Amino acid sequence: MSTISSLGIGSGLDLSSLLDSLQTAEEARLTTVTDKQDSYNTKLTAYGTLKSALESFNEATAALTTRSTYTQKVASSHDAFSTEVGDDAVSGSYSISVTQLATAQSLATSSSNSFSSTTALIGTSGSSNRQLSITVGSGDAVTIPLTDDQTTLSGLRDAINQADAGVTASIIQSGDSGYQLVITSDSTGSDATMTLAVSGDDKLNALIGYDGSDTDSTTGMVQTTAAQNALLTVNGISVERSSNTITDVPQGVTLTLNATTSSTQNLILRQSTTDSAKAIEDWVSAYNSLISTFNSLTQYTAVSAGEEQSDSNGALIGDSTLRTIQNQLKSQLSSAQSDSTFQVINDLGVTLNKDGTLSVDESTLVKNLANNPTAVADFFIGDGSTTGLATQMTNLASSYIDDNGMIDNATDSINTILTKLSKQYDSVQSSIDSNIARYKSQFTQLDVLITSLNSTSDYLTQQFEAISKTSSSS
Repeated sequence: MSTISSLGIGSGLDLSSLLDSLQTAEEARLTTVTDKQDSYNTKLTAYGTLKSALESFNEATAALTTRSTYTQKVASSHDAFSTEVGDDAVSGSYSISVTQLATAQSLATSSSNSFSSTTALIGTSGSSNRQLSITVGSGDAVTIPLTDDQTTLSGLRDAINQADAGVTASIIQSGDSGYQLVITSDSTGSDATMTLAVSGDDKLNALIGYDGSDTDSTTGMVQTTAAQNALLTVNGISVERSSNTITDVPQGVTLTLNATTSSTQNLILRQSTTDSAKAIEDWVSAYNSLISTFNSLTQYTAVSAGEEQSDSNGALIGDSTLRTIQNQLKSQLSSAQSDSTFQVINDLGVTLNKDGTLSVDESTLVKNLANNPTAVADFFIGDGSTTGLATQMTNLASSYIDDNGMIDNATDSINTILTKLSKQYDSVQSSIDSNIARYKSQFTQLDVLITSLNSTSDYLTQQFEAISKTSSSS
């Protein structure tokens, strides 16, 4: 029996439309699965949003667990010296007088021996084992072998600078046709004096040798700048240092001396509230942003009975993980701190509002930071482990967002469900494909059968008509 290429063509029945309707009805079985997949994928996205908000909040909270946030000082400005104020600086007034700056020793070839060229040889040609020895202070001598070509001013300059001997060489044109070699110690202070000696070339040694202890020498380089220490007084106490950068006077302050003073300068250190107030305000902003995220993820729009739920509803309405996080953070925020004279956050000038957000009374906060920064630090930091509001909230936030934390556990559960739903989808799809294939086979057989019956009917009709005509004619 022959088959037909398209359903219903042979029989005249609309079997293709019937098969399409059956397929649509079968595929409706997938809707339940895909609706669940969409719902859980939406929850995954919502957990990502929640985690991002918690990470931002935790970053702002962590800034409040650093004690230097609350102890920063600022210094008054002065031309004679600049200041860098450390965490352990003590607020107060300091009288400073700079009488002498630290300088580095500088040597130059004698002006009576100025050279007309920087490339002319000034040593004894052919000298063997020629070496320049440079010593700075009590350090080890650095020995520099010199070839004939290196006994020019340029050659000496380059050889010295490449030797890393703690000195710097340069050439200065002292007149229309005269050049001098200048060597300067890289270190300031009276102990950083230089000694230069050339062995294997007496002529060169007579030009660039130097020994500060030999006061009778009439040859060699001459001192153009003496090595000396910085001298100053701080609150009437004499201070002497080898450098113009003084890191230990006053306590916690680095002074960089720029010039001597003609009169006493009054350095004032006072508590700075700018950075600490901003850190707390940033934390409040991050917390309020987190509350906004909570509200968005749990938003509910009421509808009448029988109506579909609103698309604006949050993806985590009634979610136990989010509810736990909300309750724990709110409880911690309202708790009292025993390590500080400030017991609750309202004492600082930060108010917990009825809607769960925070607001800052800037004048109260700045006053507390200026008058009692240590107590504010104690309130937020505590022992740095288990007490202190910022410490406790950082611990909580970390337990939510860290690997294997509360949010990871929640998303792992959802991913497990999605894996099962994916397998369920494949199983249902396979069942649908099998059913549709069976329907198509049955419809094909029906189409062929009806086509055959129609053919038989047509044949019998023709025969009956022929018999009838024969009977009529006879």
